[in-house]
Amino acid sequence: MGLLYGLGIRAVNFIVVFLIVCLIPGLPPRTTFPFVGFKLAANKDLKGALEPNHHLDNAERLLNNRVYGPECLIARNNEIYMGIHGGEVIKVNGDHVTHVTKLGQACEFLFTVEDVFEESRCGRPLGLAFDTKGNNLIIADAYYGIWLVDLKTKKKQLLVSPQQELPGKTINRPAKLFNDVAVDKEGNIYWTDSSSDFLLQDLVFTAFANPSGRLFKYDRVKNENKVLLDNLYFANGVALSPEEDFLVVAETGASRLMKYHLKGSNAGKGEVFVEGLPGLPDNLTPNEDGIWVPLILSVDSQNPSLFAIFTEFPNLRLFLARILYLFEAPFRAINNIYPNRFSQRFVHFIGHGESVSFMIPKRATIVRLDWDGNIVGSLHGFDKSVGAACHVLEFNDYLYLGSPFNRFLARVKSPVQKKPMLQARINNVRYEGMEIEPSLKPRMEKTTTAPPVVTKPIVTHARSTPTTPKPPVISVKTTGIPSASTTTTTPTRTSLKSSTTEKPSTTKTVKSPSMEETRIPKEPAPIIENIPADNVAPKQEKLKVINKHGKHVEL
Repeated sequence: MGLLYGLGIRAVNFIVVFLIVCLIPGLPPRTTFPFVGFKLAANKDLKGALEPNHHLDNAERLLNNRVYGPECLIARNNEIYMGIHGGEVIKVNGDHVTHVTKLGQACEFLFTVEDVFEESRCGRPLGLAFDTKGNNLIIADAYYGIWLVDLKTKKKQLLVSPQQELPGKTINRPAKLFNDVAVDKEGNIYWTDSSSDFLLQDLVFTAFANPSGRLFKYDRVKNENKVLLDNLYFANGVALSPEEDFLVVAETGASRLMKYHLKGSNAGKGEVFVEGLPGLPDNLTPNEDGIWVPLILSVDSQNPSLFAIFTEFPNLRLFLARILYLFEAPFRAINNIYPNRFSQRFVHFIGHGESVSFMIPKRATIVRLDWDGNIVGSLHGFDKSVGAACHVLEFNDYLYLGSPFNRFLARVKSPVQKKPMLQARINNVRYEGMEIEPSLKPRMEKTTTAPPVVTKPIVTHARSTPTTPKPPVISVKTTGIPSASTTTTTPTRTSLKSSTTEKPSTTKTVKSPSMEETRIPKEPAPIIENIPADNVAPKQEKLKVINKHGKHVEL
């Protein structure tokens, strides 16, 4: 009886506290929209094109401990631009890092790479895009708004201010969390306000509040913003279609992408592009064939999304948001009176999401979509060498992966064939402004015009001497092979030779799990060179081929 009585007392106390916290009006946090229930689509199972693989394992770690939180990656003229913690935009060429610009103030407490607790003062560039109307860089800084920076003169121009009243479908209000940008051929800027309720330093509260994110179009001729979509559950990355007839925006909290029609009979209308992604989508990287969609937080049955857990229970979300806010309120008050690192660190730990980092699963995932919204492939990693990927830059046959948490730039081999990017399309793609090097043109022309080569592997063994054993050799006879066959190599001591007298092809066939077979031309070394890779050595695996009888043989 004593145990039951004690449990009853605690239950009554909890109910009283719950009612007080929920029913007292005016308690923070204050939100644009009231707490109401809503439902999200179930996350897709990891099957078919989402089948797990290990393509992101053993990722290289470039610029280790030299950058912190490379949030957005774009490339131009063999240089990679990125925004990092501390409010800087930098560019990287080889192992050389150069300062480009900074919008925020100096960080008083930025003594080490870990100290980012004055983020609201220092600034945080989250979105980058090259201007199509000049030698300019468009920057979305989470705290300081949308800016234009002349890369030659370093002159800065504020386009959209955080204090500016902006339109909404129902309520006009300023933007609180500027996130991503995309620029069309006419120079118009499409950008996202992730939440009109909370700053980036209060990121965790957006998981409890009702959706208040927006998608905007900034008309530079008229100098005005037009809201395209409202009430988005943390609006994030933006991608323009190749013909610029529609754009896609990531709705991170809802694990889906939304489509907004810019031209045609459906112009001005929005619809779901794809939903139920197995995680939270972040920045979007488009090219002619589709979109790379990194999931900043992977979701599965053992690791549900914090955004989706309580969506149907508005009173519980209100209670959790108020308790969390009241918990950090004393430290906010102390820091306002006497700014100090301890208070700033505690508030940052609670509000910025570090307090729920334990929910981040081990799996890293990047989804590949076509322009019809179909999932055509995915990349996965389980050894934490990539971390939580938030951005993908496809460049020189590699995928460079950004993350707000990493203190390095991750890199893995791209599973798809790189296509030449022409100057006419620099507005839509994350590697804007890249010209084809003269040395690459003959090889790419030869690869694109040559007929497809089909091969049928025949396993043979090379001779060996008593003194120096030689590795086994696989001879490839150019006759024919079933379409389902695969020639996938890992870093082993096996080599490939052609049994014909023709000149060896400059291409090799590679297939990554869950991705379609492609032909990748050999390219020069990647742009980031001479940087010691802090990665784990690749696993040694047996090479699997198909013999002439159609059976698998392991070497």
